[in-house]
This record gives sequence, structure tokens and C-alpha cells, in this order.
Amino acid sequence: MPNHRIFNERPECQERLIKFLENLGYTYVSRSEAENKRGRLSNVIFEDELIRFLNKQTYKYNGYEFNFSGESISKAVKAIDSSLLQGLSLASKEVYNLLTLGISLEEDITIDKDMPVRQSFDLNYIDFEHPAENIWQVTEEFSVERTNGQYCRPDVVLMVNGIPIVVIECKKSSIDIREGILQNVRNMMPEYIPQLFKYSQLVLSVNPNKVAYGTTGTTADYFVEWREDEKYFEWQKELCLRCSPDGQILEQDRIAVSLLEKNRLLEMIKYFIIYDSNIKKIARHQQFFAVKNAINRIEENNESELKGGVIWHTQGSGKSLTMVMLVKMIQLKKAKENPRFIIVTDRINLDKQIRDNFANSQMEPVRAGTGKGLKALLKDKSNIVITTLINKFETVCKNHYLENDSEKFYVLIDEAHRSQYSSMYNYMREVLPNATLIAFTGTPLISSKKKNTYKKFGSPIHNYTMKRSIEDKITVPLVYEGRKVKQNDPSDTIDAYFESLTENLTDDMKKELKEKYSKFSKLAVASSRINLLAFDIYDHFINYCVPKGLKAMIVCSSRGAAVEMFDVLRTMKGANPRVVITFGDKKEGEDDQNTPSAIRKIKEYHEKMVKPLFGDNNEKYDESVCDNFKNPEGEINILIVKDKLLTGFDAPVAGVLYIDKSMQEHNLLQAIARVNRVYKDKDFGLIVDYWGVFSKLNKAIDMYNDAESKFNQFDSKDIEDAIFGPVDEKNKLEESNKKIWDLFNNIPISATSNEWQIALKDEIVRKDFYIKLKEFANMLNLALTNREIFIETGIEQIEKYRQDYLFFKKLKNAVVIRYDDKIDYSQYEEGIKNLIDTFVNASEVTQIISPVSIGDEKEMKRLLNSMDSDEARADAIKTRIESELKQIRYDDPILYEEFSTKIKKTLADYEQNRDADKYYENMEIMADDFRNGRVSKDYPIKIANDSDSKAFYGAIITILKNEKVANISEEVEETISDYAIDIKKAIADNTKRDWKNNEMVHKAIHRILDDYLFKIFDELEIEVNKENIYIIDLMIDEIMKIAVVRY
Repeated sequence: MPNHRIFNERPECQERLIKFLENLGYTYVSRSEAENKRGRLSNVIFEDELIRFLNKQTYKYNGYEFNFSGESISKAVKAIDSSLLQGLSLASKEVYNLLTLGISLEEDITIDKDMPVRQSFDLNYIDFEHPAENIWQVTEEFSVERTNGQYCRPDVVLMVNGIPIVVIECKKSSIDIREGILQNVRNMMPEYIPQLFKYSQLVLSVNPNKVAYGTTGTTADYFVEWREDEKYFEWQKELCLRCSPDGQILEQDRIAVSLLEKNRLLEMIKYFIIYDSNIKKIARHQQFFAVKNAINRIEENNESELKGGVIWHTQGSGKSLTMVMLVKMIQLKKAKENPRFIIVTDRINLDKQIRDNFANSQMEPVRAGTGKGLKALLKDKSNIVITTLINKFETVCKNHYLENDSEKFYVLIDEAHRSQYSSMYNYMREVLPNATLIAFTGTPLISSKKKNTYKKFGSPIHNYTMKRSIEDKITVPLVYEGRKVKQNDPSDTIDAYFESLTENLTDDMKKELKEKYSKFSKLAVASSRINLLAFDIYDHFINYCVPKGLKAMIVCSSRGAAVEMFDVLRTMKGANPRVVITFGDKKEGEDDQNTPSAIRKIKEYHEKMVKPLFGDNNEKYDESVCDNFKNPEGEINILIVKDKLLTGFDAPVAGVLYIDKSMQEHNLLQAIARVNRVYKDKDFGLIVDYWGVFSKLNKAIDMYNDAESKFNQFDSKDIEDAIFGPVDEKNKLEESNKKIWDLFNNIPISATSNEWQIALKDEIVRKDFYIKLKEFANMLNLALTNREIFIETGIEQIEKYRQDYLFFKKLKNAVVIRYDDKIDYSQYEEGIKNLIDTFVNASEVTQIISPVSIGDEKEMKRLLNSMDSDEARADAIKTRIESELKQIRYDDPILYEEFSTKIKKTLADYEQNRDADKYYENMEIMADDFRNGRVSKDYPIKIANDSDSKAFYGAIITILKNEKVANISEEVEETISDYAIDIKKAIADNTKRDWKNNEMVHKAIHRILDDYLFKIFDELEIEVNKENIYIIDLMIDEIMKIAVVRY
């Protein structure tokens, strides 16, 4: 008979991972040995291993070699235990600096006793140059004590020189790795076990088929998957085959090699972790391989080729931090050559942003404000990282300045595809003739210009396409909608405009929406296109963005139009817009045409909105507005721009870009990427086009041949999946609907409510249903807010989808109550309440009621009466008893065990006989027994009124039963009850004030329990051997949990 245990978490994932790591060169340390090394469970370091590693190091002085003193070793051990009083982020930063840089310690040196010397020498916690010299260990079930005396237990921890460098949560294949991610994130919290995570550099959640990683401080939404670069496939495969326990290669094996192989892990730690505004960040795979490839290019000894090249990483994929990591790696790799860096951009806001990125990462950049300033910064060799605009090189060149040490310079050029670089490139080369140039671009290169770009900067170093970024969930897909604002003559009214908006709706729908729009009657006589445009944008924004907690950007054709848009939107409830443009008489782009009236309005805006708080400091105004907009809690929810902020502006909360301006090729690609950043519950970014930047875009494939946008000038593979049209989204809606129905293939349409609910009895299927319903609801919501998708889908099909949604929504409500699911509704349906609720009869959609306890007989009865079948009622009782049982497991193990067994038996009977009435009757009896604490087997009389002894007795007897090592007779029960009383007394004697944090007390209790449990085994004539010794460990663990709760 096949063994069902192979699908459990330990054998399927955890045990395999440990065996794999052992084969990869890690030494296994058992849980008990690990706890002995740690001393007490609040400690997380193997101090003996750390001291052993530190003691191996020596320092040299005047040709003599010395060992570090015991005092220095003690200082080093103490220093690595950074205080958490400053918070986890700063504590982990201190630890990281010590791990990567080592510690400088003073030593007293006596060669000549008459001339003692005191000098500082470096002591390292990790040997990055010689990985084999480190102590590599793996342990499991790593119990760590919290400040409240309870415990958290990460599944696997990797120790390097006794320091817990990697923390891993393992899940079986049927469990989503998000569960492990959330455990890790929770365990980092101050009230959990931050003392472990201040040391961790890599944090993983693993199941056999999927792995996500982050680092200390990574939030749940930013854990990502790893994708190995093609050139390392063979290396990965070879190690997987060598280390696999069974010759098979699973995804968890591949990622174990990619992230945990010794050389790779140390490389990740040393070069690919940075602190961005004190937030710890670890490289994503595209950043890692781009930097590695760039370093390899730099170190190549091929004089016939340029040592630089081009890195194309699509917008939103972390290009700026890739630059920071590249500079960091060059600094460390080329330290003896004293490398210097120039970060070049072509726009003031990008220059400032790049400078801030480097400053936030402790790089101390200096910014060249003028051409003369750049020349002075180049001359001063203490300036390691310089940021400048490209045009500053013209001044330096015309001043006949030539940098003599230009070979030491590495020039990183941002958005290198722009035309400005063509004219300024030669000036830059004249000043820095031997510098290494590495060009970065967030958009693909136009086919006809690729050769030119490669000739200037070097061949491609690394590409990361839009399609790949979406697949990796680094960015979200973009969805396109073309809209038209109808305005035939000055007599157009909102009523006429309303008719154009609703021409595809039924009369009833029109009537319902008409009432909603009546409050805008004051705009009825509006003749301005801006008024109509603003109304349409507002309507879409309120219905789509606001319910989802998203914000929006509007791109206008002129600065004057931007201010006019602001004047209309500011009067509308729920909209809080701001304008970010160039103020004054200067043009913003060649196409900026403004009438005297428009110039006057721009000045009025500046007087009212900028000067009162910022005077003439427009840069401070821009910064304040942008910071407020980027903050999800910020009041500003609409940004109106012309050209500003369309490159390099990162605001994940931005969900929609409204375009009313002509844009093409790179400018268009960069602009639409403003809304492709990942954000909570943001499944896609929306592009709403009022101008017609695409001649026609019904499907993604249409853009490859689109001349209006000039997307036809790109290689099709470079812009694959850049943006999706209404046909694509119609197909996705159809697919999402089909996926839900596929869950119920065996259920006839005529099935009863009970039969539909039973189809979701399995918890895994139920979770899948919740996720698929969320996806369907999101797609339906998009169709109802996007005219083109609505028209493409058709009114009849939309009506069918609405009915499906209502049906499955009700089904979800029913099964949530029946199976007592406690799901996060915001995760599933945040924002799916605007147009869906408008079109689906909201009165029919019931709210989920608050959880009802099995102990509340009155509320439970009311809940059961609301259900439509005995089977549903029985399931509702069962799930609530199970929920209560989990909470009393350590207080009353006997009750837990008995009712768990009863539930299993009742279910087995029902599965065999299919008698719903009997099933419900049995569960009602069980509920009554549970409420009144009735059990078939009472506790022995001597402990019947002793709750502590009963708890210890129950823990021991339950484990004996479950592990099937003894027949439980009355004599055995009496024996165990005697020992339970002794155990209670021993624990009471040892658990004085503050005992939970006292290492000596824990050890004493463990020894006493060990003695008692061995005596029990002796009296029961059970021989203790290596096959069953774990049972004693299980009992000690359960008894200690009870003690922590009760004493």
C-alpha cells in the first residue's frame, strides 16, 4: 500500500531539502544538539562554532604571526549581537556591516618586552575569499523563544560559522508558499523572534514546486522567485543531479543550488544586498546577472572591443538599484585601482532621483550643478561617485579639460537611448577617453538605431524584457482603452455626452446611471472639451481607482491644458489633484503651445498653490507633491503633467494613466510604464487614451505594426506583451470565467445548493475557488469600467457573466459560513464593489456574518436555521468544533484527542452511508457533549480536579496512543497519572519568577522530565532505542509548551 506520508510537509519538502543541503556540503546538526549549542532557546547563535572560526584567524606584525587574544574574540562575539532597541532594520544593518567588513580590534603585541605595541587588526566573521574555510551547517525545527515565553519554530536554518544566515519555511506541495512567506514576515515582528532575523541575509519560503525569497524586512508582496540565467543552466543541472536524494530534480532543488550553493550564497551576501533608506534589499535575479555580466565584461582582456555595453531592463524592474549594486561590486572588486564613478542623466529630475538613490545606499554622491562644477569635481579625487547631466560635459570639453586618469572612471549612463546622448557623446568621450561606459535603458532600442548604440557603448550586457518582467511579477501587465470625447458643436451637454457613454447599455441600466450623474448638471452647458474630458476622467477615476485605493496620472497636451484640467477636477468630490509642470514663461517641450490666457492661468496656479508654502522654490513644490502622491495615505490622488514625471517617476500606487497628448516610441513606452509597478490588489495598470496615440489597438499583436505610435520601429520580441488591447482582455475574462466553471465539471446545473457546497468541501479546492473568483471579479470589473472591452464582449455575454458572478458570490458566502473559513476578504475582492455592485443587485448579496462559536448555543442555533440542508448544518458544527479543539489542544489533550477521533468516525460513517439526517443528528449530539465537556473516558480520580496534572497526563497519554508504543490499560493510566503529579510538582518547584528566560531553569526542567519519562518507559516495559527516542523529545516539547502557558 502506498504511504500517504510522502505528501506531508516534512518528508516531501523539509527532509528532502536537508538531504540535498548535506550533499551540497552542509553538515547536519540535530535539533537537540542545536539547542545544546545555543544554551537557551532565546539565543540563536552557535557560540562554540563562532569562537572556533574566529580562533583560526591570525594577524601579522613585523614578520611575526599572532593569534587574536581571548579578549578580542569575546569582543567580536559580543559585537555581532547587535541591540534590537534601535529596531530590526538598524540592528540588521549593523550585523550586515560586521559580516561583510569584519571588526577592527586592538591587540597588545610584545616582541620586545621593553617596547610593547598596541595596534588594530581586522577580524572577519566570514571568509568570503575562501568559502571552504567557513563552517557550513544546517539544522531544523529551530525553536526560538519569544519575549512572552511562547515559541516560534522556523523549519530550516542555515548556519555559517555559527551565525544563522538563512531562514527557511517549508510547505508541502498542496500548500501555497505565500503561507510560508507570511510566517516569515510575522516572525520578524518585534513581538515574535526578531533576534533571529537580525542575522538572516536570505529568507525563503519553499515547497517542492515553487520557491520565493527575500531578506530581513522584505514585506510579503516583495518576496520574489528566482530565475537562473541560461549560461548557468548546466552548472545548476550538474549540481542538482549530484545532490538530489533520488535522482529527480524538483524546483526546490534548482533554487537550493541557485541561492544556497556556498560560493553563490556568499556572493549574494557580499555584493547584492544594499540598504536603501535603511530598508534592506536583496538583488532580484535580473539585477544579479546584469551586474555579474557587466563585471565579466569589464574584466575581459579583449582590447579589440569596448569594455562597456548596454543593459536594457524594462521600466519598473529596479534599474536604479542595479546601478547601485554595480558600483558597489566594482568598488569591492577593483578597490586597489581606486575606481571612480560618474552617473549621467539628461534630465534634472532624473539626476536628482539617481543622486538620492545612491545617497540612500550610503554611497555619498556629489552632484555637479554646472559645467564648471563638474570640472572641479573631476579634479578632486576624493569625489568617488559624481552625478551629472550629460550637457555639463560640453562646458568641460570646451574648457579643454582632459582627465588623465580616465581609465579609472566608470560612466553609468541612464536612459541612453535618448537623442540627447547622440550630440553630447563626443564631448563626454573627449573628457574621459579611456573610461568604461555602461549604458542603461528602460525601453528597447529602435531596430534601426541598435547598431549605432552598440557601436558607441558596446554590445548588449543583459536584457530583461517587459514580457519576462510580467511573468516574474516584477511589474504588472498594461491594459489599453481608447476613448473619444464627443463634441460636435458648442451646444453639447452632459446629457448628450451621457448618451454617448451609455449607448451600449440597457434602458434600466441607463436610468440607474442617469440618477448617479444628475449632480453634474452644472456642467450641462459646458462647451469646453476639457470640461467633458475632465468629467469622463473623474467618472472613471471614482468608479475604478478610488474603490481599489489607487491613484492616477493625467498627461495633457500643454501646460495650460494641465491647469484647466486641475480647475475642473478640483471642484469634484473625491478628487484631489495637483499640477506638476514647468512654471514661468519657459516652454516644456517643443510642442508646448500656450495662449496668453493659458500663461495667465499658469501664473495664477503658481500664486495660489505654490508660493504660499514654497515661495519660488518650484523644485521643493514638485518634491512635496510627488512624495504626497506616492504615499498611499497621502491626500493628493491625481497628478496632472505635461512632460514632467513621465520618466524615472516611481509610484506603485498609480493605477491609471490618462493620455491626452501626442506621444510616440520611447516617450510613449516610458510614459505608460508609470503605472506598471506592483501594488497591493493591482492586477494591471490601465492606459486610457483620449488622443489616439495608437491608430488601432484591439489586440497586443496590433502594436507591432502600429505606425501612429511608431511601435512598428521596434523589434516585436522587444515589446512583446508591452500592452494589451480589449480583445486580449475579453479573452482573459472568458478564460477566468471558464476556470471557475471547470472546478464544477461534475456538478449538473440543476444541482441543489447543498451539492454545490459539497463540491468545495476540500480546503485546497476551496482556496483555489476563492482565488479564481477574485480573478474573475477583477476581469469583470475591468470590463464594466472599460468601454472598449464592454463593447467587444457584448451586452448579452456581460449579462451572463454578471449572473455567474452573483451565483458564485453567493456560493462563496455559503461555504465560508459552512466551513468556518477565516479568509482575508480584502485580498480577494478589494475594489470589486463599484460597477459590479451597480449592475448586480446589491441587495441580494449578503454580508459575511461574524464568526460564531460552538459554545454560543443561541447564536449557533440561529446560524444553523439559516442554512438549507442538514449536511451543511452538520459541516458547520464540525468545522467549529475543530476550530475550538485547536485552541484547547495543550490545555486538555484528552478532550482534543477524543473529539478529533469522534469527528473522524462520524465523517467515515457519513461517507459510507450518505445519511445526511444521521450525520446532522450525530454532530448535534457531539456539539452538546463538547459544550458540556463530556468524554467517554474520565481522567483518573486522583487528578480529576487537578487541571495542571490533567494537562501533563493528557500530553503523555496522547503521544503514547498516537505513536502506538503501548496498550493503554487502567494500570498504565494510573502509572502515568502518578508521574503527572510528580511532573507538576517538579515544574512548580522550578518555575519561579522570570523562569521563562532563565537558561539554567530550562536545563534543570529538561533533565527532570528526561528522568521521569525514562522511568515511565521502564515501568511500561518499553525499551528506549534510537528508533523511538524521539518520542521522549516529543513529550518534553509538549510538556514544556503546557508549562509555558500555565506557569
